[in-house]
Amino acid sequence: MRLGIDFGTTNSAAAVYDGERLHPIQILEPAPSAILPSLLYIDREHHAKMGLEASAEYVDHESGRAVRWRSRQAGTLEYWVASTGSSPILVSENIFVTFDDAAYGRLLQSIKTGLRNEQYNGTQIFDRYYTLDELIALVLGKLKAAAESQLGQVCDEVVIGRPVKFSEKDWVSNRAEEIVYKAALSVGFKQISFQAEPIGALYVYHTATEKRTRALVFDFGGGTLDLTVAEVGGGITPNVLATRGVLVGGDDLDKRIMQSLLKYFGEDSARGLRLPHEFVDMLADWQTMPELSRPHHEDTLRNLRATSKHPETIDALRSLVTLNLGYGLFHAIEDVKKELSNKMGTTLKFQQDKIRIFEYITRWQFEAMIRPEIKLVKEGLDAVLQEAGVTGADIDVVLRTGGSSLIPAFIKLLADQFGAEKIQDMDPLVSVVGGLSIIAHEDKGLRGGYRGKYVGQPADLVTAITPANYKTYMLGINQRCYTDQDTVLRRIPVELSGFPTIMPAYTDRDQKADDFLRFTLAHPARVYVAYGTGAVSLPEWLRGFTKLDDLTLEIEDEWYGVRRLQFYREDFPAGEVVLGGNAAPGAKGKLEAPYLVVLEKKGD
Repeated sequence: MRLGIDFGTTNSAAAVYDGERLHPIQILEPAPSAILPSLLYIDREHHAKMGLEASAEYVDHESGRAVRWRSRQAGTLEYWVASTGSSPILVSENIFVTFDDAAYGRLLQSIKTGLRNEQYNGTQIFDRYYTLDELIALVLGKLKAAAESQLGQVCDEVVIGRPVKFSEKDWVSNRAEEIVYKAALSVGFKQISFQAEPIGALYVYHTATEKRTRALVFDFGGGTLDLTVAEVGGGITPNVLATRGVLVGGDDLDKRIMQSLLKYFGEDSARGLRLPHEFVDMLADWQTMPELSRPHHEDTLRNLRATSKHPETIDALRSLVTLNLGYGLFHAIEDVKKELSNKMGTTLKFQQDKIRIFEYITRWQFEAMIRPEIKLVKEGLDAVLQEAGVTGADIDVVLRTGGSSLIPAFIKLLADQFGAEKIQDMDPLVSVVGGLSIIAHEDKGLRGGYRGKYVGQPADLVTAITPANYKTYMLGINQRCYTDQDTVLRRIPVELSGFPTIMPAYTDRDQKADDFLRFTLAHPARVYVAYGTGAVSLPEWLRGFTKLDDLTLEIEDEWYGVRRLQFYREDFPAGEVVLGGNAAPGAKGKLEAPYLVVLEKKGD
């Protein structure tokens, strides 16, 4: 059975189309609903809850409690650095982990926005690191399980919606799609394809339209705005003329309202007193607010209170960041934003501990706050029309969908450019997933060119490994990485998550042969070698590999704690690959951890 899945910044959903009717998938959490809020709560025992259950757990256990920071030593890293003398210096660095000792669990929201950030691999939750694909897999797995329960059959084919672009950089967008692909693969989907979210919204209109029509899709969600111009309907395959992503979403509008509330937390524009830029950045997102309660910010908070004409506002700031009240405040902000779609003004009330917010906000004030976003949207509309080679007068219908598309400022923008009579509302919650399910039924999803790198099992890529006691596994957090010692992977690059990996023996760390490790590749592959950072110089066999400065992994065991390994890579054709020993000629330094080999299949 082919599913359509809309993995959204704010909400996620799944549906199936049988050729005549659309069947939304009901998620039981706690009552049946076709919408799963994209919230994830993970407790200390690493039990995960999603949607409204996640929100309820957070409010019950975290909101209003005091943050209590603790530090513990997690291990030691050793690495060599150049010196002014003739020899490098071995530096030993203790690793300390700072954590909120009073936390029962951790709530994650807008997981999808992590895909925009080329530096984001995942997050530490208590004693475990979660890669981004693991977090996304929890949401996709919940939707898949609900579909199989409702339909009574296995669902292993899926079309997943994606923004037109996750980033201005093409390679970051490709990386993001690949991460979602790996997440879907890990929960049991076998045939995975993608389609731009506005194309999904387009298909719902396309199937119901008898006359050939030129349409503009305005899909404005919590994370991004997607625009598509296409010719649809009339029983003819849709012809997409242009599609464009604008990196602005509803979350950005919430941040604008939060900026207007900084006067309640220490900003005093009349006296020219500004909060530090670091504080302003962290206050823009409720998930980063508690960071301001860390001990090293205490002196700054104390100085702010001493110089403020309204010290009670700094007391309010302390309450906000030390009692986990940011989630509730942003809920109030979201409610105000929604009310301003129907009212000309409304009051934001939020009174918790020492916070006393009573702010009347008019629609005009809100529109003034989001003027930069309105400008970006206007520029995006102009650009997509230009790319399509049409004008506003050439558009027959404007299909408006997504929660942020309900904001009057954007409705007016569309009406001014295209005419109010052309605007047609679509259900902001189900239009995209409905279209994706139709696309899935018609097998019209798009499959990326990188699919060949994923193999069913390591044996599909690598065989005939010598030494014979070496094993293979798929790279993942908490995997054991040596055959003869309980050392596990604690942090890995999300780019390599799920790739075939060779498990060596720990006792082979002193091997000096130039031809120690042999294996056979069934396909051309990129070979990644993760080598210990304690080396002052590399073995000669590894020196031809390319060092990947931003790609490392961490291993941990009870004896040495945490150690970091640096990645190097080289491309090999199909056939036998020969690598030297960990301590082969040229290797110098502290070589206490044998290297690991990760394999990436090249395209078919």
